[in-house]
Amino acid sequence: MSETKSAYWERYYAKGSGLARPVPSQFAAFVAGELQGPYRVVEFGCGNGRDALFFASHGHEVTAIDGSSAATERGKAVADAHGEKVEFITSAIDAAELADLVSEAGDKTLVYARFFLHAITGAEEQAFLECAGELTKPGDLMAVEYRTIRDSSGVKETAEHYRRFMSPAEFQYSAIQHGFRVTYAVEGYGFAKYRQDDAYVARNLLERV
Repeated sequence: MSETKSAYWERYYAKGSGLARPVPSQFAAFVAGELQGPYRVVEFGCGNGRDALFFASHGHEVTAIDGSSAATERGKAVADAHGEKVEFITSAIDAAELADLVSEAGDKTLVYARFFLHAITGAEEQAFLECAGELTKPGDLMAVEYRTIRDSSGVKETAEHYRRFMSPAEFQYSAIQHGFRVTYAVEGYGFAKYRQDDAYVARNLLERV
């Protein structure tokens, strides 16, 4: 992330307070239902840890990564308060050897990123896919949800967030180039509604080949 974006996310997540368990996203609940048995879940852009805690509570071994130390510190405090075991890592997505920071565990890996891809640059997206490739082996999974180009004109509850509205076809092509195949793809409204912001998003499930 640039210094400007980093400073913004530090301020954004520093505003959080309390140790209540956050409600997981609709996407996390959907993805959890697709998993057969325990996985090593590696979440990118974990924010306050809402989905990381959810996956941990369902028996998965979770590593949660975010570029904001305020976010990871907050997530760790909430996880500790609720007795959930989550490994939090503070790192930019394009940091050298990021994949080496993630502990090896389990036979199956899920790379998970909700509302992360559209919050990073195109170059950072490539770094994400390269890291995802390093963390996975054939048969492992990736699950992503992101705002699409059709969402650019909609109401935004957090208008100041950096957003890069994405083409699902372009992302899927790039993922294929990095060794994944698309097993599920859907897009539309109603998947990620927050107050007046009913984002037009794409959901993709992919398998490492």
